[in-house]
Amino acid sequence: MPLPVEEREFLERIKPPAHEKVRARANEFIGLAGLSVGDFSEAIRNEYGRGSRTALLWWLRGDYGRNWSNDCSTRFMDARVWDYIERNWPKPEAVVTPDDILETQAAAKLREVFEDALESGANALVYGPPSSEKSQVLQFLVGRRRAAGHEDSYYLLCGTMVSSPLAFLRALGRAIGVNVPRAHLCDQYREAIVRSVAARPQLPVVVLDEAQDLQLKTLNVIRDLHELTRRRGRRGMAFILAGSHNLFRDFMHPVRRPRLEQLLSRIPHRIQLGGMQRAEVLQLASRAFGNGRPAKFTAEQERRLLDRCTVEDPYATDANGEPLRDGKGRVVVRTYFSARRLLEYIRQQKRARVSKVLAEEVA
Repeated sequence: MPLPVEEREFLERIKPPAHEKVRARANEFIGLAGLSVGDFSEAIRNEYGRGSRTALLWWLRGDYGRNWSNDCSTRFMDARVWDYIERNWPKPEAVVTPDDILETQAAAKLREVFEDALESGANALVYGPPSSEKSQVLQFLVGRRRAAGHEDSYYLLCGTMVSSPLAFLRALGRAIGVNVPRAHLCDQYREAIVRSVAARPQLPVVVLDEAQDLQLKTLNVIRDLHELTRRRGRRGMAFILAGSHNLFRDFMHPVRRPRLEQLLSRIPHRIQLGGMQRAEVLQLASRAFGNGRPAKFTAEQERRLLDRCTVEDPYATDANGEPLRDGKGRVVVRTYFSARRLLEYIRQQKRARVSKVLAEEVA
């Protein structure tokens, strides 16, 4: 059936490259977008009113229009596909990185771990309560490295949606820019990632945040990727697994540990973060409230400030992943100072001061 005049004129205005280049670009698009042929054909049909799954499958195989009349050649399908993928090309998932971080002891530890991962491929396990600066500092370190033009560090937020091996490998591939067209097997993604990493002059480090949600099989995939990318005199691509206390506790669990021992033996850095120190809280608050000089607090102001950012951490563990206990064997609920609560308290107090000044000026 001949195309309507308006549709023909629209398609003829599109100038795609050669058919083989359009096909290659379409396969790359499907891989980056994580689509099936059915998903892709449905998108084309919704956009242009044409393009069945069978037709797209023939087109992707290079069989579409073979021995057909000129009007049924690939040129119109090429135009539809080229127009669609160029307008809908997947953009890299943007990681919002903080402009700056608090220079605390925790930040110094994480910076040391991050630099060792870049230099030697040393893996790390970082765990602790909320607001112990894990995510913010690691995002900052990755963002600063990439802003300097280095394509060797990546940040991936894990969770239940990427907890299985296949979902994880797909997400990791997208994060590090590895295209795997129409793949449905873990081995296909793993081999493509290993090939890509092996061809790079600098082995990357990947930060896996909220890693406590990763399945046991997925953790063993991480071990495989680390081992398969080893080089002479250097460990493989490095992973920094960051998460809650459950992350380390699950590694040390008597049932799971035998199955994770191979990975655990490849993680030289195991760091439990415990929030900010008292002196750090007072120093940072003093700078924030000072008018060019550090502010001085009364005993009552210090007490109020510390109370506002104190949080209980009943899940803190010892070196074996067991709950902290006192000398009599009773579980100890430790407290820590939350950076997030400190910053929010400072923000509220400064806002209150501004509001007061404005009210006095109006009066």
